Amino acid sequence: MEYIEVSVRIDHVKPENIEILSAVFGDIGFESIMETDEGFKAYILERDFHQGVIEEVKSYDFQFSFHVEINTIPEQNWNEIWEKNYFKPIQIDNQCVVHASFHTEFQKAKYEIIIDPKTAFGTGNHATTYLLLEEILKHDLTNKLVLDMGCGTGILAILSRMKGASKVLAVDNDPRACENAVENIRINKVDNIDVREGTIQILKNEVFDVIFENIWKNIVISDLPMLSKHIKKNGLLVLSGFYVEDAAEVILQAKKNDFVFDKTQEKDNWTIICLTKK
Repeated sequence: MEYIEVSVRIDHVKPENIEILSAVFGDIGFESIMETDEGFKAYILERDFHQGVIEEVKSYDFQFSFHVEINTIPEQNWNEIWEKNYFKPIQIDNQCVVHASFHTEFQKAKYEIIIDPKTAFGTGNHATTYLLLEEILKHDLTNKLVLDMGCGTGILAILSRMKGASKVLAVDNDPRACENAVENIRINKVDNIDVREGTIQILKNEVFDVIFENIWKNIVISDLPMLSKHIKKNGLLVLSGFYVEDAAEVILQAKKNDFVFDKTQEKDNWTIICLTKK
């Protein structure tokens, strides 16, 4: 199967314009979004693409203009594309290194994670994933029950298990992300990670000690009542997937759902928010 790559160049590019437009691409079926200096690149299976998709996006009433360039990419070239353009080995001090199976040069670290991303989000290169990895490294997760909501490649679930979590549930609404997470879990030889396809509504009666959610701001806010229901008292909730200027709104909504604000961390205008359940 071949993929369609849509390169989007936004005039007078701003972070909030990238967020708005890339969210629309995600909503209409594009599997993966990768930011660039001028906007982003979006990917969708060729069989799911037609020119009407782009016309649908252009029909929205945006307060900015943008331009698109469409290319076809054979699936077998994904590793080469990631290696050349997006995915370089990630080093967090001497604590953690994240690399793909095709990387041959990287520094050693206490925790070594192999991620073959294909089209799933979550290599560590994006600021939100990097910040979440940093946060996980600060915590002793021994015997903790962990939820990775919007798991992408499964990278956070894998590190959580390496850090001692007794069991991890990884959830994503993209079936290909779930397939990729299962593959990466196998490659890293970790167990007790359950991968489920769906949204937060797929949760049963589970209650977690720690929850990570790295999705778009609006989804995070809408999920907060369910997150509050599925986390233990004094449990840790770490949220990301949004810009620094969005943090105040997310914190306000979290407080309305029985969470106490702890701290934020920032990188490249992206942020994570750490909260505790009352």
